[in-house]
Amino acid sequence: MKILDNEKYILNIIKYGAIVAVVIFSLIITNIFIEQKKQDLNSDIQTLKKNYLNQNKIIIKKEIYNVIDLINGEIKKSEESLKKSIKKKVYEAYKVANSLYQGESKDLNDNGHYHSKKHILETIKRALTGMSYNNDRGYFFMDDVNGVKILQPFNKAFEGKNMMEFEDAKGYKFVKKISQTIKDKTEAYDKYYWYKPNDKTKVYEKISFYKYFAPYNAVIGTGEYVVDFEQELKEKILDWIKKIRYGDNGYIFIYDKNGVCLSHIVEENIGKNRLNIQDKNKNYPINDIITFAKEKKEGYINYLSTFNNNMRSSNKISYVELFEKWDWVIGTGFYLDGLSKDIKQREKELVKNNESVINKILRISILVTILLVAISFYISNIISKRFTQYKNNIQEEINKTIEKEKLLVQQSRMAVMGEMIGNIAHQWKQPLSLISMSNTLVKLNKEQEGLNTQEEINEAIENIDNSVIHLSTTIDDFRNFFDPHKKKTLFSTETILEKTFKLINSEFKTSNIEIIKNIDSIKISGYQNELLQVLINIIKNAKDEFLKKDTNNKQYLFIDTYKENNNVYIKIRDNVGGIPEDIINEIFTPYFTTKKDSDGTGIGLYMSRQIIENMDGKLEVANVDFEYKNQQFKGAEFQIILPIDSEN
Repeated sequence: MKILDNEKYILNIIKYGAIVAVVIFSLIITNIFIEQKKQDLNSDIQTLKKNYLNQNKIIIKKEIYNVIDLINGEIKKSEESLKKSIKKKVYEAYKVANSLYQGESKDLNDNGHYHSKKHILETIKRALTGMSYNNDRGYFFMDDVNGVKILQPFNKAFEGKNMMEFEDAKGYKFVKKISQTIKDKTEAYDKYYWYKPNDKTKVYEKISFYKYFAPYNAVIGTGEYVVDFEQELKEKILDWIKKIRYGDNGYIFIYDKNGVCLSHIVEENIGKNRLNIQDKNKNYPINDIITFAKEKKEGYINYLSTFNNNMRSSNKISYVELFEKWDWVIGTGFYLDGLSKDIKQREKELVKNNESVINKILRISILVTILLVAISFYISNIISKRFTQYKNNIQEEINKTIEKEKLLVQQSRMAVMGEMIGNIAHQWKQPLSLISMSNTLVKLNKEQEGLNTQEEINEAIENIDNSVIHLSTTIDDFRNFFDPHKKKTLFSTETILEKTFKLINSEFKTSNIEIIKNIDSIKISGYQNELLQVLINIIKNAKDEFLKKDTNNKQYLFIDTYKENNNVYIKIRDNVGGIPEDIINEIFTPYFTTKKDSDGTGIGLYMSRQIIENMDGKLEVANVDFEYKNQQFKGAEFQIILPIDSEN
């Protein structure tokens, strides 16, 4: 009865609950939309102001950065052009000097003797002095390796003087670099401060190039004063900046640090000192701009400007930056008149749109609510009818599923049992064979006394005992492998390998296989018997492969253990020749074997890998080439990787 009441309650919820929910939901959503549109109106107005300012700020900042980039680019380009120019002139002078030296060296003087190097040098000096350029602003000089001035055309007082320790205005001993260039027999550019031909009292920054002249172990050089080529460059750049226009009335203005206008949209302002120009509030905007640029280097500044379409004062935001190399204050800006106009127009549009949207929301909300109520009522009836049908179908499917699960569980149990029986039978083949062989040895010795030594008989008996113990523990080992409640034990690699060797010792004595051991005693937390079975399986597989090979070569089995990165590695490597590449990727599949039915393969490499992975480890195999006792070998290398016990 209680179940029936619950079903009726659920059906009522399905029928009427959705309708009530739709109505409430529609009312809430409608109210939220209306309130949201009101908030959106205020938000849009604020966003409009913010966006107008931000967008225009980004534009003017970008314009200034573009201008600065242009100036720097032109400076760099002009400097590179200047370097190429003075280098070309030095090469021309070098060619003249070298030609004179070669010619004069072969000519005879009036006395019938060859000209002296000193005479030839004077000839070269006269020739280079006459090659001055740029209205004698540019000239050629010569310095020797000791720093002595050989040629200084417009300041003869320096000729013959040792200038090695001369320091320019920045403390730079540039003559030492000239000397090093001579020693290196090469050429170089340099920057330093030096006297102008027409001003011997003041030094100016100069870019020079000089080239090694071998006959006199000296350099021939020339240079250009930065102030001279910069002046030409400034005029070129200002002409270009005056023409920049962007937006409605955007332009670039430039002042020097003293307030002299260098570039402006109003031509009559150019060349004038506007530092003392006042706005209507008695402020000095140009002075404020220059002071701001000197202190802040770059940034936005607000002030009143008198230049606009109506030639009246209005608020303006400019971005200015101090170009320190030339002491220029470069700026551009935008007027806030446009913001007020845009806001008023946009506000009208937003209010109108907002009212229209609210009306639409109300109408749509009513229609949607009616539609949803109708749909909800229709759907709830359909759901109500199908509810009972689904309930019956579900119960029927549940019953079928339970029966299927029972069948699957039974099949799973049978499959596991079959696999366990197969594994046990597979595992017992080798111990039973060993018992049979050992038992035969004892019987034969009993029938024919003295056939074997007492030591061999004892060993056979011990093998029988060990095999019986091994057989008795096999079932427990396989059972424990699938037991989720079994506990790991702590044991060492040395102990487990000792047990392994003990079980396989008799087989390897007669097989002519030498086992090379390199075993570190490392503690492992795991399932000892299962790891023992894995080791025996891998080693016996190697032995079987040795027996297949008809070879006179020495047979080796290498067993190494070591610790690395919190893991213990057990490597078993033979020199049989490796596993064929076409089957190496299949050897870990269940019951894969290349042996005959009568030959045992232990628990199989598939189960071996399962055991190792159950111990949170890895079992891998690869063919390797290696050298031992100056001989090259190839073989299969099995690698067991297990985590080291955390307490070790």
